[in-house]
Amino acid sequence: MPEWMKTQENFIPDGGGSDFADKSTLTIVRVLSRFRLGSSGSRLLIPMPGCSAPVKLILCLLLIILTSCARNMLFCYILLLGVIAALCILPSKQLLGVLIPALTGTLFSAIILIPAIFMGSPQSMLTISIKVFISVSIAGLLAATTGWNKITGGLRVFHVPNVFIFTLDMTLKYIAICSGICLDLLDALKLRTLGKAKDGHKALGGILGVTFLKTRRMSEETVMAMSCRGFEGEYPAARRGVLKKTDALYVMLMLAAAALFYYLHAH
Repeated sequence: MPEWMKTQENFIPDGGGSDFADKSTLTIVRVLSRFRLGSSGSRLLIPMPGCSAPVKLILCLLLIILTSCARNMLFCYILLLGVIAALCILPSKQLLGVLIPALTGTLFSAIILIPAIFMGSPQSMLTISIKVFISVSIAGLLAATTGWNKITGGLRVFHVPNVFIFTLDMTLKYIAICSGICLDLLDALKLRTLGKAKDGHKALGGILGVTFLKTRRMSEETVMAMSCRGFEGEYPAARRGVLKKTDALYVMLMLAAAALFYYLHAH
């Protein structure tokens, strides 16, 4: 046995690990967790009757439009209570995923409207901030409780152009795929790094370059696979099983919201 193999060495890594790889891995894991949780919709803390994606899309769009057009703040306050009640039945992870964008948008709109206070209309800042919170929360609830594939399928029911659905669908799928590739590359970089990694920007450039090459190859393979399967850009809408029996409850909710909006603004 060589002498150098008999010598004992005590190696102590400098810096306690790679901060670049750890932080990047945590960020990518957060992105992947959102897509995986949103792939089939989150489970609510209280069982609620579900509805089909097309009806849910119509409901969310109607509520956002009514909120934007509302001149009577009583309607917004009632809708705000409903949104808060819906947020209460979400699990903690999905609740944070909805609340953080909603609060961020509300804070951003409030900062922009600060001059309205000095111009004699402080009510405008409060009104617009509440409407922004309601609208962003409704959109977040839709994303948290409905899978992306169901949303794209619901868009096809309304005869949305195939190019738009295809672009949206492939973009969402490739975001998850590219995140997985970056996560694997970061794991490989971390396993090959002893101590504290230096030149993290160079490592980031290498990871992005490898990811670009892999995605380019996958895009070519996807085109060939779609050509072999005879895909012509058509997304056929489902003719059966689109609507559910529980959709009647959500249709009644839409009618009630429209009736309340008309009553408050007609008197």
